[in-house]
Amino acid sequence: MATWLITGANGWLGGRVLDALGRTVADGDRIVVLGRTRPRAPRGALFVSADLLDPEGLGEAVKDVAPDYVVHAAGRTPPAADAEVYDVNFWGTDRLLNALRSLGKPIRVVLAGSAAEVGPVAAADLPITEDHPCRPTTAYGRGKLMATASALARRGPLEIVVGRVFNLIGPGMPESLAFGRFAAHLAEPSAGPARVPAGRLDARRDFVDVRDAAAALLTLATQAKPGRLYNVASGESRSIREGLDRLIALSGRAVVVAADPTAVRRGEVDDSRASVARIAAETDWRPTTPFERSLRDLWESAAADRAPLPLTA
Repeated sequence: MATWLITGANGWLGGRVLDALGRTVADGDRIVVLGRTRPRAPRGALFVSADLLDPEGLGEAVKDVAPDYVVHAAGRTPPAADAEVYDVNFWGTDRLLNALRSLGKPIRVVLAGSAAEVGPVAAADLPITEDHPCRPTTAYGRGKLMATASALARRGPLEIVVGRVFNLIGPGMPESLAFGRFAAHLAEPSAGPARVPAGRLDARRDFVDVRDAAAALLTLATQAKPGRLYNVASGESRSIREGLDRLIALSGRAVVVAADPTAVRRGEVDDSRASVARIAAETDWRPTTPFERSLRDLWESAAADRAPLPLTA
């Protein structure tokens, strides 16, 4: 019997990891969710209350759970303040790993990294491999890179693997991300055309479905080589414009796109197409959800969230 510990289960990716594990866990295995608040969990999952920024409480919780596998998907993303991003994404990860090391036994730990660790890449250097030099331009990217580098450099008895997750897409996508924001605006009831504010639309990203990414992290937990970094991506890139056009078509609405082509952030990436050769060679994971399916499911989830409630007697 193995014990699985999941962090970040209240988040978009972590919640999908928990869902996938609930469907695939072996009979007799135990699933434990660690966090500050209890998430929606599959039947049989346990919850342990702990804060990544509280070393003492975290240590006690980890000792009680004594996991065999850990998928660490907790973290802060923009627009959280830079200081909070560093505290949770780097120091929180460091505290979790220290607590796990204190158990003195081999534990397979999968960290959810981010494409933001890489920073801008020249077109000639695409697709991005795991060995490409990292030059992150944001606090989020720097914090995630610090966590990745520190974890892989000082493993101790832990068997650490990092899944560097590229741009997530799919149902439930938060409005802090471009397509989630587009879908929310398109699903908002209004009499006239939907107004969709947009920044730069020609940028290209390697979009991977959130369900595929969750499956990848679980696959890395059982099949990857310890001490390795793996890109979790589709291996293709699409423009923001292409995704927006598909969402508009799915909505069937008249739309006014309020594009601002000058809204380019410092250090913004032009293209993030990743190589998935390493994960394909060393595990049996492959991305299986087409870009079009991800957008359709995103649109349907956004529309359902804003559907009027039925009248009751």
